[in-house]
Order: sequence, then C-alpha cells, then structure tokens
Amino acid sequence: MKTAMDSSEKMQLHPVMLKFQGSQAHLEGLFLDDYSISSLPIVRFSCFVGLLIYGLFGILDAYLIPEMKNIFWLYRYAFFCPLSVGVYLFTYSPLFKKLQQLVISLWGIFAGGGIVMMITLSTPPVSFSYYAGLILVFMMGYSVVKLRFVWATVACWIMVVLYEYAAIVLIETPTEILVNNNFFFIGANIIGMISCYAMEYYARRDFYMKMLLHDEREKVHKAHNILEERVEERTIQLLEANTRITQEMQERLQVEEERRKIQTKLIRHQKMESLGLMAGGVAHDLNNILSGVISYPELLLMDLPPDSKMKKPLEQILESGQRAAAVVADLLTVARGIASLHEVVAINDLVNMYIRSPEYKAQESYYPKITVQLELGADLPMCKCSPVHIQKVLMNLVNNAFEAIEVSGTIVLSTFTQIIESNASKASLLDAGEYIVLQVSDSGTGIPDETLQHIFEPFYTKKVMGRSGTGLGLAVVWSTMQEHRGTIDVTSNENGTVFSCFLPITTENKMQEKNEEQEDLNGTASILIVDDEQVQRDICSTILMKLGYKVYTVKSGEEAVTFLEKKSVDLLVLDMLMDPGMNGKQTYEAVSRQNSGQKAIIVSGFSKDDEVQAALHLGISQYLKKPYSIEQLGLVVKQALQ
Repeated sequence: MKTAMDSSEKMQLHPVMLKFQGSQAHLEGLFLDDYSISSLPIVRFSCFVGLLIYGLFGILDAYLIPEMKNIFWLYRYAFFCPLSVGVYLFTYSPLFKKLQQLVISLWGIFAGGGIVMMITLSTPPVSFSYYAGLILVFMMGYSVVKLRFVWATVACWIMVVLYEYAAIVLIETPTEILVNNNFFFIGANIIGMISCYAMEYYARRDFYMKMLLHDEREKVHKAHNILEERVEERTIQLLEANTRITQEMQERLQVEEERRKIQTKLIRHQKMESLGLMAGGVAHDLNNILSGVISYPELLLMDLPPDSKMKKPLEQILESGQRAAAVVADLLTVARGIASLHEVVAINDLVNMYIRSPEYKAQESYYPKITVQLELGADLPMCKCSPVHIQKVLMNLVNNAFEAIEVSGTIVLSTFTQIIESNASKASLLDAGEYIVLQVSDSGTGIPDETLQHIFEPFYTKKVMGRSGTGLGLAVVWSTMQEHRGTIDVTSNENGTVFSCFLPITTENKMQEKNEEQEDLNGTASILIVDDEQVQRDICSTILMKLGYKVYTVKSGEEAVTFLEKKSVDLLVLDMLMDPGMNGKQTYEAVSRQNSGQKAIIVSGFSKDDEVQAALHLGISQYLKKPYSIEQLGLVVKQALQ
C-alpha cells in the first residue's frame, strides 16, 4: 500500500460530506474499502439484532391492538424479517461491498416505514407506544449499523418525512401531539447526526494516522536497506585489507551490535510516538467526558445528608470515574509524557512509602509464599522526579514480579548509585554522569527473547486483558523514565528477571511539604471561565461558586478579550484547546496586551505539552489537568490568586 503522504500535512476532509479532498483525495477509495471490511461484522450482527427486536415487538401488537395484529404481523414476519435475513445473506456477496451503504439505508427506511404504517393504522393512545419504535430505528441508523454520516442523515430524515406525511395527511394527528412528536423526532435526529458525524470523523482520523504510520515504517525500511548496503560495502573493504582483517572484523561486529541496539530503540520510540498520537486524542476526549462523572458526584455529595440513600451510589460513581481517569492518565503518560511537577525526593523514601501502601499490602496477602527483600543503599543523593509516577513505576514492576513468580520465590528491591561513562554501553541512551538505580529483580521463570523486545510497547501483554492488566503498565514505565531523562534496562533468563531504572541525581535541596485544608479553599475573588464546551463551563463555575467566588463564563478566547475590555476580573481560568478560534495561550497573549498583570491558570485534557509550557512561560501561574476534583480546582485557584 503506497500513499506517499507528508507526515506534517493535516488531514483534509470536506466539512459536510466527510470525504478526503485536495492532495489526499486518493485516500478516499482506500478508506471506503477499509471501512467496509472493518464494519462488516457489526453490519451482520445488526441484521440479527434488527430481526430479533422487530420480531419480538410483535408481542406488543397482540397486547395493545389485537384487532390489527394480523396486518402488523404480516409486515413484521412476512416482509421485514425475511428482508433482514436477505440483507444478512447479501453481506456475503462481493457486490455488497459497493452497495453496503445503500442497502443498509433502504433496510433502515423499510424498518422505519413499517413503524410509521403501524402508527397510521392504530389510534391514540395505542399509537403512542409505536413512536418510541421510530426513535429506536434512529438510534440503530446513526450509531449501530455503521452507516456513514451522509447516508444515515438522508435515511433517517426520509423516515421523519414519512411520519409527517402520515401524521398530517393520512390520520390528521392533533396539533399538540404532532408538535410533541416533532420535538422528539427532530431532536433525536440532530443528536444522532452529531454522533454519527463524530464517529465517522474519528474513524477517518484513525485511518489517516494508520496511513501515516505505514509511510513512516516505509521510511524506516528504506533507511534500514541503505544502512545494510553500507555495512556490506564496509565488509568488502575489510576482507580486502588482509593485514588487518582480524582487528577490523572485531570492530565491525561491535559496531553492528551497537547499531542493532540503537535501531531497535529508535524503532520502538517511533512506534510508541505514533501510537501515542492516537492514544492522546482519545484520552483528551475521555478527560472532558470524565470531568462530569467526577465533579458532579462530588458536588451532589456536598449537599446530601449523611444518611441519604443516594450517598453510596454517588460515591461508587465517583470512585469509578477516578479509576477511569487513572487509566486515561496512563494513556496520556504513554502519549505525551507526564503532567505532574517534579520534586526533590529521596528514592528510599518512595520505596518505603510504597511498601506501606494498601496496593502493596494487597499483593503481599495474595502471594503469601513470596518473600520481598529490601536492599536500600545508604546516604544516596537526591533525585528530582514526579513522586506519584515513580511510585507507579515501582508498583508496576513489583506487580509484574509477583505475577512472574506466581507461587513461591523472592523479589528484591534495591537502590544504589552508578556512574555512566561517556564510552559505556549505555552511552546511546544516557548522558554521562552519576545516576540513582532503582532495581526490581525476581526469581521467576524469565521472559522469552521474542517477548522481551515488545514488553514496553503499549497494549502488548501476555496477561488476561481486563483482569490482570491493561497492557499499559510497562509502557507507562518506559515513558516515565524517558520523561525523567533516564532509562530502564532489563535482563532476563531462566533464573529470573531484573529491571533497572536509571534516574539522574540532583544537587537541589528537598522542599518542605505543604498541606492545604479543605476549609481554606473558599474565596471571594472574581473569576472568568473561558471554555468552548458548555459542560466544562458549568462544572467549573458550579464548583467555584460553591467555594464562594464570583464567576463569569464565556465560550471563546475572542469573547474573553471583549469581556475584559469592559470589566476586570481577579483570575482567568483558560481552557487550552478551543476550536474554532484562539486557544488558551493565544487568549492570554491578547489579554496581557490589555493588562500585563492579569492572573490566570490553564486547564487541559492533555498532559503538559510544549504549548502549555509556552503558556506558563508567558506568566500563567498554574496548570490543571482534566478531570479535576473540587479540592484540586480550589487549591490551584487559591495558589494562583496568592
């Protein structure tokens, strides 16, 4: 598959038809083929589901309107059910690939048309029960049967037109019922169109990223071939130099081994970078969604009495949201690096904190026959790191060690220092200097060589997905060590496995910890929230008003600039990504030209990337990652105001 795309070129789509255009028009046919193949299992399953649901609703006919059941059953069982079977069988025909969208659209129109017929032939209030059936057809058409945006829109609006004709011309539906139904049918179609548009857009984006990844692999392959040709030429030269053949052959073998290691690291880095781009986009969208799942239960719990029956369900919703946010944080760590601030800490303190944690105690009780030994070096220098993420590194490595042993054995946690020389074997991975080494070794069965080269790749796992791992654990470890300008080294054989994490030392002094009480988060300052999403504005403003602040909201950077020309506020809360228009950094630049001392914080669903760093360098004092809790938002706002 040859696409010859420029990796710096943005995806070019028609804004309505969602077709690749311009220099990327050649991708349209490839996408349609790929979309048809990937959606075929869902289409077949949808035929089965449609047949089952449409058939089962015959029970409703017999119960609600027995005098018309023969006519309704004739349509259900003599026409639509055989039609569904026919569509299912047609999916195995080579011709279906070309006609898939048309066939599925017509199938949906016949399903909706049948329900319109049932509405027409039945009388109120019995006919009301069939209105919901039309909504179900809309849901299937927009989100289940894999119709593209344009086809789904046309098919579902045809159903609405059929209903309008039947309701107005054939049965003269009362105005209040007609208006009520139109609100629901048109509203359902608009929501469905938005959902279908988003699904096709992201499907095209994922396909586009796959094409880019394919091109990058081609480039790596070509570079590999060129390198192989050069090595071959060098080999011929060495063979001709008879007087120095032994020495030069040894040098060549050494260079070849180093080249292979470096090439493996480069390919792994490129693969993780490409996967990270896709993971980052998904994680950003999930963080926006999870903001409501985390923040609203917190707000509701604040107003509930202690004995409320809703308290426990809300706490469970909040806990589930926080667990989901932790998985998304892992995705962002793999995709764009970690977002937490680095602190000066003693590595032994982090180890001891983990040993006392509930997570470790749970693992220790689950594997009672496994012994954990601590061999912590004395008087180790400090390191500057994100304590949360280094403890997560330790947790992932120790959990893997427990699972590698399974029944009985020994795990050793050790810390020591090591000096890396400029000519050492790890010189291609680390700068020369002194490093703190955090080492986790186990007496398990070891990792096979074919698995060892893939263990740091995202979603690569030999565990049972969803039960013992997400496939992100070691990818998070690798990304975290890269973010800390360190590395992780692994050696394994039949006697066990050793993971060694290298962290640069620091000469900075350890800072004293700060404690903030919940009651200290209240304030009276005026705050302007700038966010393009209504839900995010509602969440943020509700929390801040609960804390006593005076809150204003606008939906774009341009509106914020106009607002601040007429009225001043004590603090801005800026969303980093706002589309269309100015982003958070650009908005702050424009506001700073009016008021150079304006205080602000930046909020983003991504990790702290280069654009956020640039915004912080302009004078924005704080960064807050979505989703956030009441305490996190209140603390950041208070720090920014101080």
